[in-house]
Formats: sequence, C-alpha cells, structure tokens
Amino acid sequence: MSLSEYAGKMANAPDCPVCGERGVPILYGLPTRVAREAAGAGKVRLFGCVVPAEPDQWSCRQSHTWRADDDEVLLAAIEAALKR
Repeated sequence: MSLSEYAGKMANAPDCPVCGERGVPILYGLPTRVAREAAGAGKVRLFGCVVPAEPDQWSCRQSHTWRADDDEVLLAAIEAALKR
C-alpha cells in the first residue's frame, strides 16, 4: 500500500480529544511481525496481551488514549496500517 493510500484511509481517524493530534489505532494481543513493523512506523500502538474491560481504541503521539464510537473507521485504520 502506498503512502497516499494509507493517508487516505487514515483521513477519518479521530483526533485526540486532549491535544488534537491525529490518532492511530491501538492493537492488543501478541503482535505479529507485520504489527511490529507497523508500530515501528508509527501506524499503530501496541498495548500488550492484557485487554481491559473497556479498552481504549486510539492513541496519539503524546500517549493520550481514548475510545471512539465508529468501529468501521477503527477497522479501516487497522487494515490500512497492516497492509504493506
């Protein structure tokens, strides 16, 4: 996936309610190699294997975390981040 395709898919990602930065999706669980590469590129954040009862879905570079109501946007962002 090209950088412009990725940017297009991330255009609907929510902004942080605290600082206003664009959010990236949070992934829980044991990461695959592709997920580790995406995290290294700043496309996702890895939060480990312990999933809280009400897990946050998004994070910004300032490490603020939050939930959003649109699961379709979240899934599209995760899919875009994990494609190469």
